Amino acid sequence: MKMKLSAISAVLSIGIFATQMAWAAPVKTDATALPQAEFNQMLKEALVNNPEILKDAIIALQAHEQNKVKAQQDQSLDNNKAALFNNKMDPWMGAKNPELTIAYFTDFNCPYCKKIEPLLDRLVEEYPEVRVVYKLVPILGASSKEATDLALTVWANEPAKFAGLHKKLMSRPSRLDSGAIAKVGQITGTEEWLDNTAASVEMTIESSMTLMREFGLTGTPGLIFADQIVGGLVPYEQLEQQVKRALEAQRKQ
Repeated sequence: MKMKLSAISAVLSIGIFATQMAWAAPVKTDATALPQAEFNQMLKEALVNNPEILKDAIIALQAHEQNKVKAQQDQSLDNNKAALFNNKMDPWMGAKNPELTIAYFTDFNCPYCKKIEPLLDRLVEEYPEVRVVYKLVPILGASSKEATDLALTVWANEPAKFAGLHKKLMSRPSRLDSGAIAKVGQITGTEEWLDNTAASVEMTIESSMTLMREFGLTGTPGLIFADQIVGGLVPYEQLEQQVKRALEAQRKQ
């Protein structure tokens, strides 16, 4: 991790100053403070004689930044739990009364989402206490928006048909277009919603997009659950390990 020179210098100055003061004879008062030239020479000698100081300073700065990011992430998760996991306008699969809920940010045109979908299907099958909430974010063009409008409208009006529609839209290996979306609508018996978008759809999409930005997700797929944020396509073993850890932590509470 690259550190800005100014940040490292600040940490070094504080750390080395404290170290040198510990080595020095009785602490001097402001009236007898070291001249700048002498102080600078002490810093130089400290670095030359103790190069580990630089390493320790970088490690300390990295740990500080990581802790700061983690604290901000935890606060965001706490502030947005309801919007992430309990928005009734979001489609979902898995447990009716879940122990653990995963918010899944996805786009119907995303090739990596198409690859992670079978892993999520397997996850909810092997862990029936888990729910996956779909956060549909149409970021990959007009056809993504068209497919999302249809999917969310079907969920709002005929939720039993959502799973079939979703799988058909995701099963197309190439990008969707209006013709393909219309064909899927006919196959799944949802064609009446093609040009009849529910009023709640725009608000649902905007909520998901806002959350995506809040958590720094720049693309799809993105998964958020417990205290974890996972961006991109990951192997099943990693997903399973994190789910196990999250379930274990929840059960200890």
